[in-house]
Amino acid sequence: MELMIYSFAFLAVTLLIIAAYYLLFSQPGRIQQRLEELGQPSPGHNITTGTVGAVPPPAGLNGLVQDLLTGIGRFFGSAKSSGRLRQKLRKAGYYNDNAVVIYTGAEMLVGLLLPSLGIGLLSLLQVSVLRFLIFIPPLAVLGFVVPSLYLSARTSKRKALLQRGLPDALDLMVSCVEAGLSLNAALVRVAQELRRVHPGLSQEFDITNFEIRAGKTREEALRNLGQRSGVKDLKSFAAMLIQTDRFGTSIAQALRVFSDSMRTKRRQRAEKAAAETTIKLLFPLVFFIFPFLLIVLLGPGMIQLMETLLPVLKK
Repeated sequence: MELMIYSFAFLAVTLLIIAAYYLLFSQPGRIQQRLEELGQPSPGHNITTGTVGAVPPPAGLNGLVQDLLTGIGRFFGSAKSSGRLRQKLRKAGYYNDNAVVIYTGAEMLVGLLLPSLGIGLLSLLQVSVLRFLIFIPPLAVLGFVVPSLYLSARTSKRKALLQRGLPDALDLMVSCVEAGLSLNAALVRVAQELRRVHPGLSQEFDITNFEIRAGKTREEALRNLGQRSGVKDLKSFAAMLIQTDRFGTSIAQALRVFSDSMRTKRRQRAEKAAAETTIKLLFPLVFFIFPFLLIVLLGPGMIQLMETLLPVLKK
C-alpha cells in the first residue's frame, strides 16, 4: 500500500519538475517569438485557428496550461507515432504545429492525474489493498482514454459540420463561377463568405488556397482537401473538380449537378434522422415512462383489491 502511494507521488513530483523546467528554461526569447510571428500567415484568415487576422499567443491561465502541456508532451512524446496522430488532430481541426505535443502532454497529465487523485482519496478513506487494486487500474485506463474519446467526439462533430455546410458552399461557388471567376478565385471568395457561417469549411478552403499559392498543383491540393478532412462528400467534391479540370468540361454545370445531389443527400439524412426518432424514443418510454404510468394507473386498484381479499383469505 505505502509502496504504491510513494510510487505515484514520485511520478507526480517528477512530472511537475519536468514541466517547471520546460516552463522556465525552454521558452524561446522575445526575438525568437517575434521571428515565429513574422513567419506565420498573419493577414487574412489564420489557418491554424480559424480566426481572422493575426492570433497572439495565449496569455494568462490558458498560456500557462498550454506551456505545461507542451513541456510534458515534449518529454514523453515519440516521433514514430506523431505522423498518424497529426492526421487525427487535423481531422479534428487542430492545425497548430504544437498540436501533437500538446495532445501528448494532455494524455500523460490526465492519465497520471486521475490515479493520483484516486490514491489520495482512497488513502484518506483508509480502504483496504483489495479496493486499491479494484479502483486504481480503471482510473488509470480512463485517464488515458478520455483524451482519445474527446478527440473522436470532436472529429465526428466537425465532420458533421463540414458535411452540413458543403451544399451552401457549392451554391456560392456556382454563382461565383457563373459570374466569371476562376476556380481558384471562387474558392477564395467562398472561403471569405463562409467565414462566419461555416468556419470549419472556410478553414479547409483557405488551406487549399494556401497550398495552391505555395506551388502545389490544383489536383494535389484538392486531393489533400478530401484526405485531410476525412469527409466522404468532400472527397467526392475534390474528385469531381479534378475530373472536370482534367477533361475540360463545364465547371459551373458540374458544380450545379453536384450541388443538387448534395442537397438531396442532406434532405435524405434529415428524413432518416426523423424516422429514427420513434425508435430512439422506444427505450426511454419502455424503461422510464411506462412502468411509472402502470404504477399510477394500477396502484390504487391493487391496493383496494388487497384490502378486500386479504380479510377473506385470512378466514
